[in-house]
Order: sequence, then structure tokens, then C-alpha cells
Amino acid sequence: MRCFFRWTESYGTGPWSLIFILFTIQYEYGSSKKYGSPCGGRNCSVCQCFPEKGSRGHPGPLGPQGPIGPLGPPGPIGIPGEKGLRGDSGLPGPPGEKGDKGPTGVPGFPGVDGVPGHPGPPGPRGKPGMDGYNGSRGDPGYPGERGAPGPGGPPVRHH
Repeated sequence: MRCFFRWTESYGTGPWSLIFILFTIQYEYGSSKKYGSPCGGRNCSVCQCFPEKGSRGHPGPLGPQGPIGPLGPPGPIGIPGEKGLRGDSGLPGPPGEKGDKGPTGVPGFPGVDGVPGHPGPPGPRGKPGMDGYNGSRGDPGYPGERGAPGPGGPPVRHH
């Protein structure tokens, strides 16, 4: 009996489950040969037992590595991956051309007064002015000092 068994996925079963499956298949098909031990259930502690005639021997060593086969057809297109991280900033570009003159801005506030300048040269003489008003009569003054005696007069004649 040949049993080709391909293990495709692990369902949490250990190696004992595989052994149980193989012995169950062998028992169901009624194999009379015992593949469990080379002595077919006999006591082999004293002598060396040879396997029962017609039974399979032990597997041999692995052969050499075979040649690499041809490439298979390309597989289907996979699902798109998640978006990548943002890259580093690049170097700054060259300066652009000078733009047009912009519109005139709003007028500003008046500035502060400047520093006073030096005095200028004197101007020319002006035209004569009009006569002024006559003044009012002033208050009488204080009596003056006594004057010096006058010169002697002519002789006086009496009549």
C-alpha cells in the first residue's frame, strides 16, 4: 500500500497526530505486514532481527542537490502597499526673475520736525511807516530845582 500525504497547513496538531493517522489508514486497509518495527513484533533483545521478507527497508541518505529548474510564470499583481513616509526636503532652487513694480502704498504719517537751521543774513531796509497817533496830554510834572542867579540888569530909574 502506498500513502501519499501532503501536509499543507498546521492546525495545531503535533507529530503524534500524524502517526495516529498513518496507523489508522494501515489498519483500515487490512495490511498484514507490520511496518512499525523491523522484527514484526518479535523479541529482538537477544538476537539481531532482519525485517520480514518483502517489507520496506530504512530510507537511504539524501541525494545531491538537483539543477535549478526554469522560471515559472509571473504571479498575479499584489495588493497595493501602505503609503510611504514623507521624504526629505530638496535643495533650494535658483532665484527667480525680478517681478513688476507693485502698487503705490498708502501715505504715511508726517515725520518729526527737523533740526533748526543757521540764522540768515539781515534783510534790506524797509519802507518808512505812516505817522503815528498824537498822544494825550500828560500829567503835570514836579517843580524843578532853583536855577542859578541871573546876570545883573541895567540900572533902574525911578520916576
